[in-house]
Amino acid sequence: MPEPQREWHVASLVVRHRPEAIPALAAAIVPAEGLELALQDDTRSVLLQESDGTGGLMASVDMLRALPGVLTVDLVYHHVDSPADGDPSAIDPQEQTR
Repeated sequence: MPEPQREWHVASLVVRHRPEAIPALAAAIVPAEGLELALQDDTRSVLLQESDGTGGLMASVDMLRALPGVLTVDLVYHHVDSPADGDPSAIDPQEQTR
């Protein structure tokens, strides 16, 4: 029996933080799967998240909110690609960036 096809989620998050939160934020992003820093200044960071479900996205949001010095985490953009009904091919995120 074939493995079920997964969704592909991409999201952007704006994290508002105190300047002293930057080292903790950087340390938390490195091991987080699918999470990367796109832009940063003293009090704001823009992060990109790719995952195969909302669970990964929400885990990242919860982790970021728990960091000392983080004031807010806002979901700015969220897109989901689902496999087409009856299409046996898996979603390839590289082809979704056209």
